[in-house]
Amino acid sequence: MLVSQDGEPVIVLCLFVALEEGRWIVEQCFSGIMNNDKTIAILYGQHVHLFDTDSHQVKSLFLDDYVGHIYSIPDVWDHKASLSENFLVTTFQYTFLIHVSSGIIWRSEPCGIDGVIIHDIREGIIYGSGEWDPPDGWVPFNLRLSDGHRA
Repeated sequence: MLVSQDGEPVIVLCLFVALEEGRWIVEQCFSGIMNNDKTIAILYGQHVHLFDTDSHQVKSLFLDDYVGHIYSIPDVWDHKASLSENFLVTTFQYTFLIHVSSGIIWRSEPCGIDGVIIHDIREGIIYGSGEWDPPDGWVPFNLRLSDGHRA
């Protein structure tokens, strides 16, 4: 991925895919990217990679589940929103609250088995749906933003 600033190339970021124990490539169809002035967050495989644009350091967070989506707080559906200091990542089963510097703050209990989507955040409550019975078995859930427990 080419990172540019003011239309000028700055650096090329390369992601490498890991192999599972059975020598299978750990890869799936979802990935995502979101950034602010100092950090680029990249979702791929089972990781969130946080690239610091000043120091060029990368922090990789292993989620132990395949990534789904990334959401800025509180603007979860504003696709033009910048990466917030605290942001949400969903995987096939879980919702994570992540801080750009300190990493994973909390992981929820399972919210689904084949996908988790966040719809809104209001008054400290995360509103989402998890797929429990594919292909159309979506079940709503509510989590407290403060700790990830059911609301």
